[in-house]
Amino acid sequence: MKNNIITMFLLAAALFAACKKEPVPDTPSTSTAPAYLLNEGSWGGNDAGVSLLDLNSDKVEINWFRNNNGRGIGDLAQDLIHYGGKLYASVHTSNTIEVINPATGKSLKQIDMGTRGPRYLASHNGKVYVSCYDKTIVRIDTATLAIEASCPLSGMQPEQLCIIGDTLYVCNCWQYDANGTSVFDSTVSVVDINAFSETRKITVAKNPGRIKAIDNHRFIVACAGDYGNSPAQTLIVDPSNGRQQPLSVPATSFDIADNTLYLYQTTYDAQGRPAAVFYKVDLATLQATPILQQHAADLHYAYGINIDPASGNLYICNSPYNANADLYTFQPDGTLVRKVEGGILASKVVF
Repeated sequence: MKNNIITMFLLAAALFAACKKEPVPDTPSTSTAPAYLLNEGSWGGNDAGVSLLDLNSDKVEINWFRNNNGRGIGDLAQDLIHYGGKLYASVHTSNTIEVINPATGKSLKQIDMGTRGPRYLASHNGKVYVSCYDKTIVRIDTATLAIEASCPLSGMQPEQLCIIGDTLYVCNCWQYDANGTSVFDSTVSVVDINAFSETRKITVAKNPGRIKAIDNHRFIVACAGDYGNSPAQTLIVDPSNGRQQPLSVPATSFDIADNTLYLYQTTYDAQGRPAAVFYKVDLATLQATPILQQHAADLHYAYGINIDPASGNLYICNSPYNANADLYTFQPDGTLVRKVEGGILASKVVF
């Protein structure tokens, strides 16, 4: 969600017969498969949604979920994943997880999260894991669509999480103190999935918020800093030996494809006007190369970057606050394919 203070896997559902079977991976996306666009919506507007995206024409049905259910998905949609033949959307302020049939757009279930404040989602072995602002990770069984367990964390409010093997890595970012002042964490919680308990924390830079697995032993974490004395940093971390390698360019948001990191960095001028600069980073050498320079003026409200694993195309959400977004598609070489209109505060494309 936009906040002046903060600035800011695909597996099939478990099938049951005489016994429960191991989930099977979803088929990778192709250029003919649809994709899904998460529209975060405006704070208090109760206007979040999920749109349907035709990857061949990039035609967007902005009100896809609403058209198929007669309602929106609630207030402030935070994350969206496609797992086990279902879509899962976390809706932060409405405190729900919306489970959607991706073929029809129909809601399968709206899971009540109480007052937990669900944030980001990850999936593994028939379960969906949700980071929550009550400082827990919640585990949802994808067969029953019920909450199974909750794992308390010892850090501040958790944001993105990723999975390597049987371990969850969770960003602990920030919270308000007793005086209403923002204070910032600088740790990543390590959670044993099988025991479903926090085993330790890894110290990184201040205010970690975005994290993604690079391979079977490393993750990348973007730390926003404290917007003052502690600058933003983006680190590649090997949790087995503690080694941390900083990137030359900190990331506001990023995605990974073919051992290449695509990122943008957002900065603000004295009047609070944003600007975004885009890079690709070779994850073998960590060399950063500027990209999309000729389009920078059109992308200063960048609010999400995702890569289609089938085509390699980059999808960038350019989302002014309280207005419909523009969704840009670029070929891997930076050639503009098309620009189409998305929903309010479009933030993520899911393939």
